[in-house]
Amino acid sequence: MDYENLMHLNLSKPRRGNFFKKYRFLLLIASILIITTIAWSFLTSTSSVFNFAIAQINPLKSTDERVNILMLGNAGGKHDGPYLTDSIIIASYHLKSKKTTLISVPRDLWLLGTQTKVNTVYIYGQQKSQNGLSVAEDEIDNILGIPIHYGVRIDFRGFIKAVDLVEGVDVEVPNTFDDYNYPIEGKENDLCGLLEKEVELSEEQISGLNLRDDHLKLKPGLNKVLVDSTDKIATESADFACRFEHINFKKGKTHMDGTTALKFVRSRMGTNGEGSDFARSRRQQIVLQAFRSKVLSLETLFNPGKIKGLIDAFGESFETDIPIERSLDFLKLVRNSENVSNIVLGDLGGGKSILMVPPPSEYGGAFVLIPPDNDFSAIKDYIKQRLLEDSIRVEEE
Repeated sequence: MDYENLMHLNLSKPRRGNFFKKYRFLLLIASILIITTIAWSFLTSTSSVFNFAIAQINPLKSTDERVNILMLGNAGGKHDGPYLTDSIIIASYHLKSKKTTLISVPRDLWLLGTQTKVNTVYIYGQQKSQNGLSVAEDEIDNILGIPIHYGVRIDFRGFIKAVDLVEGVDVEVPNTFDDYNYPIEGKENDLCGLLEKEVELSEEQISGLNLRDDHLKLKPGLNKVLVDSTDKIATESADFACRFEHINFKKGKTHMDGTTALKFVRSRMGTNGEGSDFARSRRQQIVLQAFRSKVLSLETLFNPGKIKGLIDAFGESFETDIPIERSLDFLKLVRNSENVSNIVLGDLGGGKSILMVPPPSEYGGAFVLIPPDNDFSAIKDYIKQRLLEDSIRVEEE
């Protein structure tokens, strides 16, 4: 599978049928990611006896008293790779203990089966069968060793609108950090005043640029490059400063609007230990819980204007395989799950991890994460043990 082609695949909008037409009131079941922030919402009739009857006959899917929901977040819009699901979180709800465990999967995890990073699986599924959500659920099932019962996908446009509609969220920022290279949407290909020029380069000159020979497709001889006013060849992010902005977050409770919250969860080049995928996954989980708390507050649930606005916000940015008749059940799950714990796959704390970084040359020059010997059994055992500990801990409290 060509990873670069997957990034730019043009996908058609998922079919939602009459999802938003048949019902009159929204029961919002929110869990937003947040690249990728993610939410699921439902429309249901408060007087639907038929739906209630169906719900009794066909209870929620579950395994070992757990309901597992895959939540995917993609950039959408004009972002580079709009359908890459850079936010991947599984919400595992334990029916008996009423505890939810959020499991974040790092976007750079390499999958042997598809020969791609995990954040391309949705696109791979769309290209293969026009059912990216189902394929993603199967792949995550294989990684973690737990069945995925339902799935949700939302893009960042819906996330920004939704956070603004609830008048922002209060987020506990764990660490002060700066990101001097946060990409500005729409400026991904801005030349920043640089000019294209043909220059003659020797092998020694190319080596002096401190790049692999293939990084800019430079070879000894005549090359087309971008240069500044002094004829310096542009090779670093600093040479394309107009494409980026400086963002800063300070430790402590911060009220964030939709745009600020998105920057907080998407930042990938943060200082003070916030530049890793593990740190980004933790930030996504923090915002996810902050958004959930705000949406499920009485102030939001009993405000018809906000509810209608959330319908509109998610309507164009949302895809799920959760049946309409399950809406009330999912609302109960979200409202009952006050006890939430977090797992960032691969991050054991203290700098320890069950994942490793192999030589990029073995993966087409890409940065990827893999388990030792590409054996996922250790990951499956780890997840199984953590979920068991989480459920037992709550029952003992």
